[in-house]
Amino acid sequence: MLAQIAAEKRAKIRELKKKKPLAVLVERLAGAEPVRSFADALTRPGISVIAEVKKASPTHGSFGLQIPVAELASRYEAGGALAISVLTEEKFFAGSIDDLRAVRQAVSLPVLRKDFVVDPYQLYESRLLPADAVLLIAGLLPEDTLKSYLEICGELNLAAVVEVHTAEELAAALRAGSKIVGINNRDLVTFRTDVRHTLQLAGLVPRDIILVSESGIRDASDVSMLAGAGVDAILVGEVLVRSADPEKKIRELLGGQAGG
Repeated sequence: MLAQIAAEKRAKIRELKKKKPLAVLVERLAGAEPVRSFADALTRPGISVIAEVKKASPTHGSFGLQIPVAELASRYEAGGALAISVLTEEKFFAGSIDDLRAVRQAVSLPVLRKDFVVDPYQLYESRLLPADAVLLIAGLLPEDTLKSYLEICGELNLAAVVEVHTAEELAAALRAGSKIVGINNRDLVTFRTDVRHTLQLAGLVPRDIILVSESGIRDASDVSMLAGAGVDAILVGEVLVRSADPEKKIRELLGGQAGG
């Protein structure tokens, strides 16, 4: 599935470049909106919630979202989320860059563009949307490519969450210079999800690296467990999108922090 998504993404980017070459994006950077600090949002006391705007997934299909994405994001912010993640992949996750634009206009929080980055073009595009951070998947990018993308993100003042699932991917992410590591509790090959997977890798993450746990987080007991493992932030999507009261659900999750 991951290889299929990446292949289709590369084909789409080839078409985008024909319509709007990279040089055009670079020219527009001078007029880009200021970024909101994603790292600052994740390093406040306690666990920070990155609440995700997600309409569908390859494994579960449509989530039946009934309200505009901007309204959902506003409700996330009201509930205490400190950052918003927006799926922008179209075919498999029913997202769009228009969703990201709408969300960023609706909230004062930093916004993460969650997509499958396979070309530097997407980094420049993300900065101009504007996104404040991007997701880079270590399992999709060779280490030298990941390092190059992180350097571009640094030049663009764009935060990058490097997503890993294995100890080998984590080691590569750290060697490449990642400052924010996201441990994905979902295996992108089997799609099996276990929130305890974060505990297996958390001890390998240096203390000066921002640690995010992604996927499978459903209740305050999960958050309490992750807080005890030194996690700085959690990325929560499906459980919030499906909730009748996402503000209340975020508050319930935050109640699971050590001392919360």
